[in-house]
Amino acid sequence: MQILDGKNTAQKINDSIREQILKDLESLGRPPRIDMILVGDEYGSAKYVSMKEKRASELGFDGVVHRLEKSSKTKDVKNKVQELNLFNAVDGFMIQLPMPDHIDEVSVLEQIDPRKDVDGLTSVNLGKLFQKDPSAIASATPKGIMLLMENYGIELEGLNAVVVGRSKIVGLPMAALLNEANCTVTIAHSRTRDLKSICKRADILVSAVGMPNFITTDFIKPGAIVIDVGINKATEGNIPVGDVDYLKVAPMTSYITPVPGGVGPMTISALMWNTLHVWKSRSYEK
Repeated sequence: MQILDGKNTAQKINDSIREQILKDLESLGRPPRIDMILVGDEYGSAKYVSMKEKRASELGFDGVVHRLEKSSKTKDVKNKVQELNLFNAVDGFMIQLPMPDHIDEVSVLEQIDPRKDVDGLTSVNLGKLFQKDPSAIASATPKGIMLLMENYGIELEGLNAVVVGRSKIVGLPMAALLNEANCTVTIAHSRTRDLKSICKRADILVSAVGMPNFITTDFIKPGAIVIDVGINKATEGNIPVGDVDYLKVAPMTSYITPVPGGVGPMTISALMWNTLHVWKSRSYEK
């Protein structure tokens, strides 16, 4: 069993991003810019945006956090999105989720110019992923997972993959990326019949159901690669727990991600990776 260390891998990717920005800065004339929209002041969302802002600055990105009041209406958020769509200096931007309940999240996300959608949440980018379109921008968490496995030299072609979870943010784009890597992919969820037997056939099992310790040993094929996307509140203590019953499952696997320190650190790095490549492509198109 080998632990897929997201923290160390993210650091490698961050170093590569920083080097590429320094290398291309003179020829491209300006640093990449990523803006962020935060609606309201919910503690977790504000903290996560602060982490992204700090990481972007450390790596050499420009950017602005646009803070909107919790009382903002859907049209107010869409107006800000359109402003950033049209602002040429912004290479990409993202909206911190979740937004307040009264905001029409779907219509706001669909307002984003897909070319600037560095979090990969528009239906255009999701559709392009399933079409294997090279211009697709993948959602940051699935992209981070693929970069993590690539760093460890994991060969995916021909493997059976099961993705438990069907969200637009993780499950569906994860399935598309595994399909692009020539895996045979099954999308499952908490209501799938006989879920355990389906998971037990998986060479790669990705869990994104948001249920603590949901994946137990009887879901696991010996030697499987297990990717735990879950970040759930622990019943005891302050350290979050994943979807996977880690201590019992880990000895059965060939590779596994811990929680914390697995997928989490990769998500911000993948967001910066996406923005870097948008910056390069926009600059070369001019």
